[in-house]
Amino acid sequence: MNNHLDRIHHFKGSPYEIGFAAGRTLGARLGQTINHYIASREHACDMAKLHQGALPWLRRLPERFQDELAGMAQGADLPLQMLAEWYYIEECESIRCSAAAGLLDKRAWIVRNNDTYVPEVWGYVTIREVEGRIPAITFSREGDVFAPTGINREKLWLHYNFLPAWDEPGPGRPHVPGYVFLTEALETCRSLSDVEALLNETHRDGGMMLFAVDGKTNDLAVFECLCAQHFRRDPVEDWIIGTNHFCACEDLTLSDADAGPLGTLSRFGQMEDLVRALCASPTAPNLPADLIQILADDAIERRGTELELVTVYANVACPSTGEIWYTFGGHPAASRGNWQRLEWPWTDSCSS
Repeated sequence: MNNHLDRIHHFKGSPYEIGFAAGRTLGARLGQTINHYIASREHACDMAKLHQGALPWLRRLPERFQDELAGMAQGADLPLQMLAEWYYIEECESIRCSAAAGLLDKRAWIVRNNDTYVPEVWGYVTIREVEGRIPAITFSREGDVFAPTGINREKLWLHYNFLPAWDEPGPGRPHVPGYVFLTEALETCRSLSDVEALLNETHRDGGMMLFAVDGKTNDLAVFECLCAQHFRRDPVEDWIIGTNHFCACEDLTLSDADAGPLGTLSRFGQMEDLVRALCASPTAPNLPADLIQILADDAIERRGTELELVTVYANVACPSTGEIWYTFGGHPAASRGNWQRLEWPWTDSCSS
């Protein structure tokens, strides 16, 4: 696909109707994507566990997501088992990401590299307007119901980085993977306080570093989450940096490798230095180019070969103005991706 507009899908309706329309639109291509993705990851996964655990896992999801997945399977004429495995395989992954959020000229900006595997399947946008919920834009793979990055019509930006976790969800408490939590939050939250309330209500299956920016107020925070606990981190000198280790509490998992080249500590330090230099510059920043350059830095962007982590997509955004830049394919994404500005899809500034 050479035209980036071919990588943007817009669906409206009930969860089942949206899933059915997406499945019908993507058709056989969705099955090909799923088969390719799973085949590319099977060397690192317990395939017997994947086959046995996927459908029971799906049945534990909130009904809203079960309905969309059922519609997608019907629309694409694919077994529901196949879709369940596509998402359940993410439970085997430990992705690595780099991000920063801060104020430039009194407006909040966010920069984000998503580092994971099988880069050729990433670089797509879904605009989803679910009946009775807040419309949202998500950045992920084609056909994804869930996503690690998104913004809703209330101009609430959310994305998460992987974090380790050394606890378990509370007994009897509802809990979901981070990507399910993020999608639910985009469709139900209007502010940072709403997000924090949802974190208190819903535990996670693993750790996540959740970046949140409210474009209506330019408030920003990072929520560093274990399964059952979370810690809020607010800006220091107007910025927050985050990679893949805890800063708000002692990280019990850090090792010497985390300080090595492209480790979480080294990427954190490099991004912090570059953000400080940008803010200290006597000249006004050239946006978004200067922020893209930070993401494309040799010590931040991942440029792995096959079976290695690579920066599969990148974002730069100013939620308050609805300015969003994204890489529609191409990798490593920050330095070689197809950067395009995504047009804000709604005429009203936010929903009532």
